[in-house]
Order: sequence, then structure tokens, then C-alpha cells
Amino acid sequence: MGRRLIEAHEEERTWIGRGLHDDINQRLALLAVELDRGAQENSFDMNLLDCVREAQGRITEISRDVQHLSHRLHSSKLDYVGLATASKSFCRELSEKTKVEVAFTHSGIPSALPNEVSLCLFRVMQEALQNAIKYNGARTFTVDLRGAVDAIELTVKDNGSGFDIEETTARDGLGFISMRERLQIVHGEFEVKTKPGAGTTIYARVPLKALEYQAMDR
Repeated sequence: MGRRLIEAHEEERTWIGRGLHDDINQRLALLAVELDRGAQENSFDMNLLDCVREAQGRITEISRDVQHLSHRLHSSKLDYVGLATASKSFCRELSEKTKVEVAFTHSGIPSALPNEVSLCLFRVMQEALQNAIKYNGARTFTVDLRGAVDAIELTVKDNGSGFDIEETTARDGLGFISMRERLQIVHGEFEVKTKPGAGTTIYARVPLKALEYQAMDR
């Protein structure tokens, strides 16, 4: 049941993400072009020109936000360039968008992984980072992806305020539940280490058969 719910959720996220990227963002780009054409045709009217330039700036900002939201919902990079590169790209985009510092490192991550493993670790990383920014006031993060002989390990650390695990789980633990359920589907492990005033470390480990991949550093 958990697997079916997560798969349905991912299908919906993919549909919405692609719609935002392929439809809404393209329409915004076309509107910006039309405004530019109108500005050139009416360049003699300085008041109108200023209004058009301001509108173009807002459209560009909205387009960036739509693109960022699209990538959060569905990262096409995960499909084409693999877990390590897609994760690095997401960390960079999140850092630029939210003005936080995210130091990303990786080693021994194979060029090809089962789709459900890549997606699981990618979503756990997303959830961990976004929750820490939203709820813990964290501004500095380290994210490490590491390939071992028989597993892929993810560690996300932050310098936020930390929290009481039992209290937070009882009050609003949906993020932890989602991460734990994703990892259960791929027979993974999930651990949270935190306490008030001491930051948070989230650790995830997904086992792999040794012959399923050949580790390659990028």
C-alpha cells in the first residue's frame, strides 16, 4: 500500500512538474518576447517603456520561481544525469533561491542506479533540507552522498536550532514518516540525531547488491 501511494504521488508530481516547465514557463517566455517587441515599437514613450521593463523583470522572476518549483516536483536531471549530479544541481539551486549555504560532496556513486533507489535518496535529501530551512532556522548545511561496497549512504547535517524528536514527531512528523516510508520500500535505514540547540543530522542508507553497479567517482 505504501509503495502504491508513493508511486501515485510521484506520478502526480511528474505530471504537474512537466506541465509547469513545458507549458506555463513557455507561455511566460512568449509573453516576455511580446513585451519586448511592444517596447521596441513604442520606444519613444518613456513612461510606457519603464512599465514594460518593470513587467519584464517581474515575468523573469516568476519564470525562475516556476522553474524552481518544477524541479522540486520532478527533477528530469535525475533521469538523465544520475543521482550525484542531480543532487548537486538541486543543492545549488536551493542555495541560490533561499540564500543558504549548502556544501555538497559525493564519492563512489555509480553512474547507473535502480530508479527507485535514486528517487528515494533524492526525495529524502529534498525533504531534509526543506524542512530544516522551514522549521529549524538552519542556514548552513553539508550534504554527503557516498557509495560503499554494498550500499549508498546519504548524510544531511545542519546548524539549525535542533528539536526534541519525540515532541516533533508527535506534533508534526509527516516529513519523517514520508522519508522513513520511502526508505522502507527499498529496504533502507533511516536515523535522525538532534537535540535542542545542537543542529540536526539525518542519515539514510540503501543496501545494494555488489554486482548491481560499478562505483564511479565524478
